[in-house]
Amino acid sequence: MPKKISELQSAELKFRASLNKRDEINQQAVVLRSERDSLNDQKKGLQDQLRDARDKRDALVAEMRAHKQRRDDLQKKAKELIEFKKKLKGMPMGDLKGEVHALQAEARMMELRQQTVPLTIPKERELLESLKKKVAEVERLKKVLAEQEKIAKEVKNIDHSIDELFKRADKEHDEVVRLSEEQHKAHEEASAFAKEVSALVAAANKKHDEFLKLREQADAVHQKAMEMREKVIEMKGAKRAERMEERRALRDINVATRKALDSKEVRDKAADEALQMLLKKGKVEIR
Repeated sequence: MPKKISELQSAELKFRASLNKRDEINQQAVVLRSERDSLNDQKKGLQDQLRDARDKRDALVAEMRAHKQRRDDLQKKAKELIEFKKKLKGMPMGDLKGEVHALQAEARMMELRQQTVPLTIPKERELLESLKKKVAEVERLKKVLAEQEKIAKEVKNIDHSIDELFKRADKEHDEVVRLSEEQHKAHEEASAFAKEVSALVAAANKKHDEFLKLREQADAVHQKAMEMREKVIEMKGAKRAERMEERRALRDINVATRKALDSKEVRDKAADEALQMLLKKGKVEIR
């Protein structure tokens, strides 16, 4: 049959069990805290990578927008030149060279007639007046022809400028496409880092919540252990007082016993002495 333990022993066992449970919970909390801190460290590292990816993406977007603006400006200038070219082409040009050559031929014929054919003074004067008008018309048409040639040259230059503007615009567009692809990759990379960071934050928060719950449990068990400790101390104090009372009672009994024994010895000794005296005097006979 197992030995029955006392109430004090039971209280001490419960106290030690509470301490062990508290320490066990605290150890679990330490593990959770370490896991939480590890997750937070990983999160910080990924946040740095996320920040770098976002900075790279933003820089690419800014550069892409600059190339896009230059492309649009070049295309706009090219289109404006196309419209200007249409206006120039819409101006009446005609075959001025042929007309000039014809007038020049007529003027030469008039000069030749004036030099070779006998004319009256009025007829010669009329011929010279007509010649003067022809020469003036030739000069006027030459100026018009020079202007047309200038316009034609400008149109040719405009065509070259339009081609050059569109070539430059195409190069800018190629840069826009390239940078758009790069910024898309950087954005995808940043999004992936953001998802990982979010997952780590959720995991770290979960570990932190579990850590707080364990700490609350440990505090509750610790409080219970302290209450049990007070009870054990109180019970030990009562037990100690009881033992002291028992020792005091035992001491009193021992003192009383010694006193009683001392009194009996004195009486026995006196009786022996009296008996010896009587024997010596012969008043008592031992048979």
